[in-house]
Amino acid sequence: MEARKKRQSSGDSNGSSGYGSAVESFHSEHLLNMEEAVKILKLNKSQGCPLEDCKIKTYPRILCLHEPMCKFPEVRNLTVRSKLNFFKAHGEKFNVFCQSFDKCRQVLFLYKKTKEQDSVRISVQHYGRKDISFTMTFYDKKDRHLHKIVGKTGLQIHLIPGKVFREVGPLVSYKIVMSK
Repeated sequence: MEARKKRQSSGDSNGSSGYGSAVESFHSEHLLNMEEAVKILKLNKSQGCPLEDCKIKTYPRILCLHEPMCKFPEVRNLTVRSKLNFFKAHGEKFNVFCQSFDKCRQVLFLYKKTKEQDSVRISVQHYGRKDISFTMTFYDKKDRHLHKIVGKTGLQIHLIPGKVFREVGPLVSYKIVMSK
């Protein structure tokens, strides 16, 4: 009969479940004071986009899975980087894949699969007074340029060829740059 070893305490355990409580994980040096927060908000607003936060607030491990396909990627200098998921595109109707410019520029990026189900069509809708120019670039896994769309918001529908998804797979990195 084999003797069981008693588990040794590592010394850093205080008897909790391992998840830090609000008091344990609070570090005041990482917080902004009111002046700094107002300064950042003004700077972001002056560049064309107020801070746009995703409504999903959950555990960090779940957030890291959600982040690549979030509809609200962070806007920096009127530029957004994220990933387009081919499998989430609907075959019959347009779905939103990027809403980051919704509040600041009134622009939505929509997509749907083609009839052949091997490529995607993109529509960039604007519900403001004038059309806005944009550039959308798709990248391979080594961040090399694969396909580029230069256009304006409106009724035009842009095609992302099937070769992009055949080469990279169902998750394709993209960058959207809006004109000022």
